[in-house]
Amino acid sequence: MGETAGEAQSAALSGRAGRRFARRWGLLFAALLLAFLGTVITLNLTLYSAQGFVGGYLSALARHDIAGALAPPGVTVPDGADRRVLTADGLGELGDIRSLSTTSTSTADDADGTVTVEYGFTLDGKPATSTFSVEAQRPLLGIFSTWSFAASPTATLTVTPLGDAGFTANGVAVTALGPSEPVALAVLAPAAVGLAHDSAYLLATPRTSLVADPGAQASAELPIAANPAFVDLVQKQLTGLLDDCTTQTVLQPTGCPFGEAIRNRIDDVPVWSMVDYPQVMIVPGETPGTWQVPETAGAAHLVVGVQSLFDGTRSVFDEDVPFTVSYLLTFSGDGSVTITAQ
Repeated sequence: MGETAGEAQSAALSGRAGRRFARRWGLLFAALLLAFLGTVITLNLTLYSAQGFVGGYLSALARHDIAGALAPPGVTVPDGADRRVLTADGLGELGDIRSLSTTSTSTADDADGTVTVEYGFTLDGKPATSTFSVEAQRPLLGIFSTWSFAASPTATLTVTPLGDAGFTANGVAVTALGPSEPVALAVLAPAAVGLAHDSAYLLATPRTSLVADPGAQASAELPIAANPAFVDLVQKQLTGLLDDCTTQTVLQPTGCPFGEAIRNRIDDVPVWSMVDYPQVMIVPGETPGTWQVPETAGAAHLVVGVQSLFDGTRSVFDEDVPFTVSYLLTFSGDGSVTITAQ
């Protein structure tokens, strides 16, 4: 009898221990399940949310990760757009990224409708906002939300370089089909595109075009002008030409912009000198890619003895001789400048 009671007591204790063990494991499993579900919910509200999807794209832009910015589903480049600026160096300055709002456009007939996400940021140091349209995709592992851009965040910036075919966009060299010919650049919105030109003889004041909205078709002109080196080059060549002209001892120096017609007999050797050199100014020519020196005044001085054909009296012609110059300037293939009188 004692052994039987002991066995019963032992069995009871063992049963209670088993139930306690089961409860503990049940509670642990429930806690783990709740933690897992909480993690899934948290990730779906943050990393795997529509906000997180767009935020990841914007973060890639901010750190100049071009591969990461082009990777999200729905990012496509417009047909015919120039891709040269789609490089790490070609991305502009984006910062202070923050989510502003998320709005679902789902309907009863379309439970998987699009979601509109608005973000704020600084673009080239200026505050701006952009709105992105995304749509839900097949969940990852059946539990994590995934997204795709319903409208690609790319945009187009059409740049017209006035005066020359070449320019830079965020430091990336771009050459249009010709001077003053527009070129459509594909950009990832939001984009800040710094446009500039700085070559041996030409210069453009840098300017920045901001393209904040996905799908935007923006445009910009970049006026390119002669730089001081170009003006100095032409001024020196013109000055040298005029100085050479003064060495000719004739009334009408060959290939020169000045001369004097005297009806009486020349009684001495003509002596030319320069009084006022024309000051060169260079402006765009009528044909894109050409330049010109518009009509500019100067003055030479002529001293020559003259004998009257009427009565034989002698005198000295000692006067300033005004003149004007105008030139067409073109660049040859090797970058040298050709100057043609007009």
